Amino acid sequence: MAGKGYKGGLHNGFATLVKAIEELSHQKFDIQDDEKVDIRTLRQKEAIEASREIAKEREHKHKELIAQMHKQGRVNAKFTFNTIKTDPANMEAIKVAKSFCSTLIVGQQYDVNPSLLLIQGEPGTGKTVLCNCVANEFLEKFFKEVEIVSYYEIKRSRTPSPSDTNYDISDKKSKWDRAATVDLLIVDGFCQNNETLTVFDRQIFSELLRIRYENNLPFVISTTLPPSSIHAKIGDDCFEAIKGYNVFFATLIGMSRRQPIMVGGANLR
Repeated sequence: MAGKGYKGGLHNGFATLVKAIEELSHQKFDIQDDEKVDIRTLRQKEAIEASREIAKEREHKHKELIAQMHKQGRVNAKFTFNTIKTDPANMEAIKVAKSFCSTLIVGQQYDVNPSLLLIQGEPGTGKTVLCNCVANEFLEKFFKEVEIVSYYEIKRSRTPSPSDTNYDISDKKSKWDRAATVDLLIVDGFCQNNETLTVFDRQIFSELLRIRYENNLPFVISTTLPPSSIHAKIGDDCFEAIKGYNVFFATLIGMSRRQPIMVGGANLR
């Protein structure tokens, strides 16, 4: 009944418009049904065109966001899956990282746990490069936002200080909220010096893991910690929180890829 009422109202409104035009022009118009259909078709086409323009504007704004992130150095534009140099030492890790990226869209369509990519390797083996490859892939394909941070930045946002001003408190809260809610969070260099997390560290990081899990948000962590020591170094709370995710583990094999420092004709490593 509601549909008929709406249709009748639309017809009456159209008829009123035609009558007004006839009175003003002193002409009689014979509006046929096929002409009315043409008007409906025209409106449908206008709606489609409007949606296309909205999509174009959205794409334009997202490209501007990506360019800004690259310019600010928040994500390195040089490192993508198309430009990364592949060799036997990193081939498998790159494959795992690509698989992680491919699950991100699936996670939005089905009721599955959020994905977490854990990148492990010695200093200089390419963890940061791989993190940036994932970030650029996410930015280009999913039209969403990404943040690459160190754990120390996150810790600072949760560490109160007697000298904090109102601005400091607001800034710390903003950074924590950003880490907890950004579409993809990448924590690069977690336990960079193979240190054991303190009780305070474990509270912070396990809380972050839980919040992102509850909101079905993906996570990337890079670390130098050997696989066999991860549980002991980060503690039960963090380890159990990680296990709740759909975990991808990528290991970068070998030693540093960076050029050695030359001292007296010899390589200093």
